[in-house]
Amino acid sequence: MDVISAEVIVGSKSGLHARPAAMVVALAGTLDPPVTLRKPDGLAVNARSIVKVLSQNFCYGDLVVVEATGDGAEDSVREMAELVARELEEDDAIVDAIEASD
Repeated sequence: MDVISAEVIVGSKSGLHARPAAMVVALAGTLDPPVTLRKPDGLAVNARSIVKVLSQNFCYGDLVVVEATGDGAEDSVREMAELVARELEEDDAIVDAIEASD
């Protein structure tokens, strides 16, 4: 199976820490197939794990590689890349992310 990937710049001013990371994990839990996140020169981590996402210290402006394999990988990667690229500290973004995970 081919790995589908996309590179995206972290859009949240606070990076993927605390609330933004929780939103990433919440979305990841709804995606099939699952996605991984990594820095270009780093190891991939399961986006469904808050501990693993936080351990990567993704900061505002960092390049993140989103990857998935299998049926539906294109959609999973696209949805996650769109979320990572957004400013996730705004109230509207929080509501949108919650609604998208329903």
